Parts: sequence; C-alpha cells; structure tokens
Amino acid sequence: MADFIEIARYSRKDEAEIVKGLLETGGIEAYVEDKGTQMIPETFGDLAVYKVVVKREDFEKAKAIIEEYEKNN
Repeated sequence: MADFIEIARYSRKDEAEIVKGLLETGGIEAYVEDKGTQMIPETFGDLAVYKVVVKREDFEKAKAIIEEYEKNN
C-alpha cells in the first residue's frame, strides 16, 4: 500500500471534499479521513477534523494546488 500523509485539515467536510476534488482533477490520488468524527455531536461540528491525505510522492504538487485554492478563496 502506498505511503499516504496528511496535506491539510478542515473543520468542514464539504471544504475537505472540494480540496480532494481539486487534487484528483490535478491527477493526485487523495482521500478525506474523518474516522471518529461521527462520535462528535452536531453542536460541536466545528471541532470535527477532516484530514486530506495524499501519497508522499505527490505532497509538493498537492501543496501547490491547495495553496492556489486557499489564495483565491
């Protein structure tokens, strides 16, 4: 299995999914990890953490894509 590492964290799942989609459009395999967040009550939604992970070898390319996205949003 490939070595995946965290590239970004978001408190909202929709934002993590947007970033994942941008990375995939750029040819980077990405996943959103949200294990355990279902245990957090909805009223504490801002405390939830959604991690976007990519393959270690794609880290720099993914970082550039995310920086461009965050600069424009």
